[in-house]
Amino acid sequence: MKKLHEHSPLIVYETQIEGYKDKLNELYHKHSFDNNSEFITGEANGKVLVHKDPEFTSFFTQVKKKVEDYLDIFLIDKDLFDINFIKSWYTICRDGYSVPMHYHSCSHISYVYYLDVMENDPLVFKSENPNEWFGDVFKFTKGKNQYNSWGYALQPKDETLLIFPGNLKHFTDSRRDYTRKSIAGDIILTLKEQHLNFDSGILPSVYWSQF
Repeated sequence: MKKLHEHSPLIVYETQIEGYKDKLNELYHKHSFDNNSEFITGEANGKVLVHKDPEFTSFFTQVKKKVEDYLDIFLIDKDLFDINFIKSWYTICRDGYSVPMHYHSCSHISYVYYLDVMENDPLVFKSENPNEWFGDVFKFTKGKNQYNSWGYALQPKDETLLIFPGNLKHFTDSRRDYTRKSIAGDIILTLKEQHLNFDSGILPSVYWSQF
């Protein structure tokens, strides 16, 4: 008899939000930036307030519903928390560009929504493998599976939404010959105002002070 006990597998949530591609492409002109440099994201150009634009309200309402679904996977008590969209931006990847490995250090939860993406242009996630008994041991395998891998490549389609931990490293490694367009952003969970009796969690900003 053989039994494998899988403990705390990493979850990347993939879903679709349909019907917004054309509108969000049109609205890019309001949040565009100079892409003729090494900077390929609105984040690097200070264009990080897409979620504050009233014309995006319907879209971000749908994103929030999907984030709530994501929290349900972990049985989180959503009644205790506010879901705060703190940053959001367009990312434009033209020919020859790729997104280097990075993570969203200011975020509890991150997401990316694809407006224009083609095949063979995946988003690659990298995480430390707790099964690695010594450095690079899994270079000696005869094949790859979910137990001996350090990364996972996910191929999105237009109108795909991906939701994942903000500290999860990710990158692209495509030799694309087109312009890929997406909207990315960061979320922080804060306790609701009436819930102050916890030693974990971030209090809502109404209780913060600057001196």
